[in-house]
Amino acid sequence: MVKRIVLLATGGTIATRDVDGSGARPFLRAADLLREVPGLEGVAQVEPQEFDFIPGAFMTVPRMVELSRRVTELLARPDVDGVVVTHGTDTLEETAYLLHLTVPSEKPVVFTGAMRNASQVGFDGYRNLFDAVRTAAAAPARGLGVLVVLNEEVHSARWVTKTNGQKEDTFRSPAAGPVGVAYGDRIAFFMRPGPRRVLEPRVEPEVDLIRLWAGCDDRFIRCSLERGARGMVLEAFGGGRVPPPLLPAIDAALSAGVAVAVTTRCLAGGMWDMYGYPGAFRDLERRGVLFAQDLPGHKARLALALALGNALPRDEVRTFLAAEA
Repeated sequence: MVKRIVLLATGGTIATRDVDGSGARPFLRAADLLREVPGLEGVAQVEPQEFDFIPGAFMTVPRMVELSRRVTELLARPDVDGVVVTHGTDTLEETAYLLHLTVPSEKPVVFTGAMRNASQVGFDGYRNLFDAVRTAAAAPARGLGVLVVLNEEVHSARWVTKTNGQKEDTFRSPAAGPVGVAYGDRIAFFMRPGPRRVLEPRVEPEVDLIRLWAGCDDRFIRCSLERGARGMVLEAFGGGRVPPPLLPAIDAALSAGVAVAVTTRCLAGGMWDMYGYPGAFRDLERRGVLFAQDLPGHKARLALALALGNALPRDEVRTFLAAEA
């Protein structure tokens, strides 16, 4: 039986073309993309729909929430077997991750995009779209959570990140590797991501992200507190260490009921160390800091915003962030 896949377009480079020499802009609608990809009729019946028509850098968290609800509604249709979302690569991993945590269906949800626009030699959008539809139509993709397909690789939204601002092979999962590969004749799956807890797509908007650097002070933590932050994520050193000058501000945030989560600014690696000095992992844990394990800061911020938006008790927030390790 032929699968029915909905193509939900949001814009991004995959939809852009330079029509007058002034630079690429959104141009190709969902139906336009489908007309240019040969062989799709042998893979699935694809239904084009529009959600947005913007570059990836224009995406916002409220629009991500709307997209999550739209995808959930589409997957509730008995005639729909999966959804492919085309998206700008600048924020693709964040949107895919938010849907990974908020779309309850076991049906496949696959994100794809392009690094080159349709006016450039070697435009990768059509190939990526073809592979994304094949992935969404593949039986083993069911129950894997949200997937990201570009450059002939299949990644979990939990692990994938954009690693290069120019190259086509930019989307990688440094800590886990891809879950599958798009071959010429099939989508081959190598592993299954771990279980995920799905929350309602409700976010606390006042959650900040602060990256630490050598010799940093507490100015940004204080600024967040003054502006009414309800949560903050610190991209800290190594396995979870901060400079001592930040500790009074962290204590002030915790005393004010602000959720403070720490993750690593490294490319991968969990939260833990063996040290006993102020600002190290054990000291932060004693103070009441939460740990987002090896989630990159931008994903940890989304996870914390969802946990707070769903009004999870503190212990559940801690467990939720730890479960995303």
